[in-house]
Amino acid sequence: MLRNLLRYSLLVVLLLYASAALGENQMDPAPADWPNFEYKREPGQFKRKRNGMIDPSPDVVSLKFLPKDNYGFVDWAKAIKDGVITPRDSIFEDKTAADNDAEAAPDVLIKSKLDFMPDVMFPHSAHSTWLKCSTCHPKIFRKKAGGTPITMAGIWKGQFCGKCHDRVAFPTRNCFKCHSVPREAKK
Repeated sequence: MLRNLLRYSLLVVLLLYASAALGENQMDPAPADWPNFEYKREPGQFKRKRNGMIDPSPDVVSLKFLPKDNYGFVDWAKAIKDGVITPRDSIFEDKTAADNDAEAAPDVLIKSKLDFMPDVMFPHSAHSTWLKCSTCHPKIFRKKAGGTPITMAGIWKGQFCGKCHDRVAFPTRNCFKCHSVPREAKK
């Protein structure tokens, strides 16, 4: 009796698994359906050609083809401006940016504390292309220009700009990438 119960239980589990697999349409479309079949893949799925076959070409642009700055690092802002890359709001196609409610914020001049070092012009537009305002405000920076006392020591310790730079954004080793605004001569 117990043996029959186990057999029937196993059979039910197998049937449920098979029906679930068939219901997900795991099969590729028939060749006659290829022109009408639209592929929308989830992260982790294979990229497919229009005819339904797996496309082995890479999804990414090799870094060697991206524009470089004067220091040999990828110039991401120029890559966007030149149309080499087009960032998305999400890896899922049906998602949109959660807080595009902010108007384009103006660039912010950050005065250097050292007389010999040029000032920094913080480009909001280059950052808002990649990030939502809430990524930085108010967690990292107050919304008022000059409201957060930024230090290079803090940046090097992973605070302020260092939350991203030296991690996922260009490194801070090339000082004049940011410190690019000539200071006005003191009278």
